[in-house]
Amino acid sequence: MNTLEGVALTIVALFVFGRARLGDPRGFLVRLGLLVIASWIAEDTSIRAYGFYAYDARWSLFVDKVPLAIALIWPVVIHSAWDLARHLSGKGQSKVVWVGSALVLADASLIEPVSVASGLWRWTEPGLFNVPPIGILGWVFHAGLCMAVLERAKGRVKQEALTLLTPFGTHALLLGGWWGCLRWMNAAVPPNVAIGVVWILSVVLTYASRRSSARHRVKLAEFLLRVPAATFFFVLLAIYGHSQPQLVAWTLAFVPPYCSLMDLRRAATNAAS
Repeated sequence: MNTLEGVALTIVALFVFGRARLGDPRGFLVRLGLLVIASWIAEDTSIRAYGFYAYDARWSLFVDKVPLAIALIWPVVIHSAWDLARHLSGKGQSKVVWVGSALVLADASLIEPVSVASGLWRWTEPGLFNVPPIGILGWVFHAGLCMAVLERAKGRVKQEALTLLTPFGTHALLLGGWWGCLRWMNAAVPPNVAIGVVWILSVVLTYASRRSSARHRVKLAEFLLRVPAATFFFVLLAIYGHSQPQLVAWTLAFVPPYCSLMDLRRAATNAAS
């Protein structure tokens, strides 16, 4: 096992240990296990069916076409986004799914360009920073379907097992999205335009977050569980992307909205009481 996989598996272990301590460890482990299986099926079959991307040979432990560490870490991203969305959304299943999908969209938009620049995997289609739109939307489709199932299951193992059917829906959305519009949008994206747009969105979302009471419902402990993974990708950016100022500018735009969700004053008050 190389250093890269060791770090990735350590991040997974930290999340599992920390999240299990926050309550309902059995239910959490069942959900995460189902997400691991469903996400691996969705990704492995997508690689075999479409051939749009492939992983670098530096990964040493594979489960067919997918590195073991990737098969474990993407479900962590999905579950973490679902946890955060449930706090931000309050009540309402459909709102949780949409907010959670938006969080995965942000996560994937950061992770994919940095990972490609680091050589962890490569796409055969053009796009922003060599990542085609469908590469990011594929994970949004899959994550949204998983969250929709889990949100309606409400802790019932038999219903949560329906998560294993989400790869079928993922493929349907991928094919519909590709043949419906994305194949006509398959072109290199000017980085400067994208950077301008993402920074405008960053400022707007940060302002909205600071004005909203939703961030007060976010548990700091759950938010901090996302920090090791975020740190990992920023370290990769520092190592492999420091000579690409556009990629750095793009990646940094994702920091303010997430930081705005941390209610440190409330956490300090709770700790003192």
